[in-house]
Amino acid sequence: MTKIDKYIVFSILNAVLVFTVIFKTVFNFYWFVGIIILLVIISNILINKNIIRIGVLGKNYFFGITFPMIINAFFLINYITGMNPQKETYCFKNMIAEVGGKYSHQKGKTTYIYLSDNAYEYSYMTRSFFIDYKKMWGNNQITYIFEKGIFGLKIRKDFKFSYNENCPEN
Repeated sequence: MTKIDKYIVFSILNAVLVFTVIFKTVFNFYWFVGIIILLVIISNILINKNIIRIGVLGKNYFFGITFPMIINAFFLINYITGMNPQKETYCFKNMIAEVGGKYSHQKGKTTYIYLSDNAYEYSYMTRSFFIDYKKMWGNNQITYIFEKGIFGLKIRKDFKFSYNENCPEN
């Protein structure tokens, strides 16, 4: 396999893992970004001091492929080892988005939701859904099924939308 082939295959694998595993893990987005930046800086220092040997592929390959694969492997192990499923139910409101140009504006609901009691405020992927809006239409309550992985991170395993007349109106 050539260097270009490795870039393509592992980039696709990393992207698939991000969308199927990391986006289902519950964590504070700002902490995650901060930790990743810190790990990149530490890794770069260790590479420059020749403590981490990256071989002939170079820093671009390490930070573009190997480093994300290590991060993805951590989250994949946590995801696979999830146990003790627990249900959590929240009322929700949809985010309103405004789209259009200079002369035409439209407002509409999105698949990004606000949970009651501001639950999971900084866990954006817990409240984002890349699904057809019609699955959410007419519903105002969500029931999550969460599990906890071996590294202690909470994982969203499933969710279901429903209507509850006791939830406040949008």
